[in-house]
Amino acid sequence: GISFLRKKHWEEHYALSLELFDLAAKCAHTNGDTLSLQLLYEQVLTYGRTFEDKLNVMYFSTCALAFSSRLPESIEKGLDI
Repeated sequence: GISFLRKKHWEEHYALSLELFDLAAKCAHTNGDTLSLQLLYEQVLTYGRTFEDKLNVMYFSTCALAFSSRLPESIEKGLDI
């Protein structure tokens, strides 16, 4: 779904963009694809409007760090949230 979004999708279709990026981040986390998760995380942090909009990807990113034996980074990121 993300590949079908237009250039200004965050401005024109914010709710759809957020939903697609949240679901893609959840899939990336489930599959252990940390690179994709990081890219999705950066997009949502850049274009997310509220803290609540960003919270899901922040959670997935923090969990991914913990699961990849990077617990100190995960704790630090969790405390920043």
